[in-house]
Amino acid sequence: MIDTISPRRLIRDEVFERLLDAIVGGDLLPGEQLVDSEIEQWIGVSRTPVREALNQLAAMGLVEILPQKQTRVTPVDPARISALADMLATLAGAAVQDATPLLTDADREALRSTAKSLAAVADPAALLRGQLADDSTLALFLRRLDNRAIARLVARHTPEVLRAINVGHAPDAPARALPQLTAMIGAALDGDAAAAARSASAFWSDGIGGAAAAAQAPAGGEH
Repeated sequence: MIDTISPRRLIRDEVFERLLDAIVGGDLLPGEQLVDSEIEQWIGVSRTPVREALNQLAAMGLVEILPQKQTRVTPVDPARISALADMLATLAGAAVQDATPLLTDADREALRSTAKSLAAVADPAALLRGQLADDSTLALFLRRLDNRAIARLVARHTPEVLRAINVGHAPDAPARALPQLTAMIGAALDGDAAAAARSASAFWSDGIGGAAAAAQAPAGGEH
């Protein structure tokens, strides 16, 4: 049975989101070949929106389009994930620094709720995946800051990092990153923007990036 799309949404956007979810969630594995005709049948669309979606995913680093050969899900590169995490650390630190003084009472209540979840977390990996999704703690700061340039960069590159975690390429990420998230929330609630920014940066650079770098250790540091 064909899983057809909603007529109220742009077809290319629907195809993009279906493929993005499948890649980030690990249903389409790193290195897996993507065949246009199979995607067309799966979603129930023509070739044009499929190619548009694949080109968009290629721009995000999640798909490789090899001329005259094949299209495939990009393999996970731990070194690239570490580099992306460092870039996101810079963006997150700047956003949290500037947004902390702007937090509303509702924002603070949401942060307190997240802090409680962190204190009683039963599944750290699932919680971290949630924190890398759209409705995350960082997203709260981004919405309050309302800096579209930073928000676009975060939205573009976070899915690639989340995909690496979902397929097991940064197994230490929850243990490394979640304490930094707890510290960031605590500092923001205290009104210490500088400390919150440092922890936000460390969440990405030490937590996510550090875990991705550690994933290369079994090779003895050789690439």
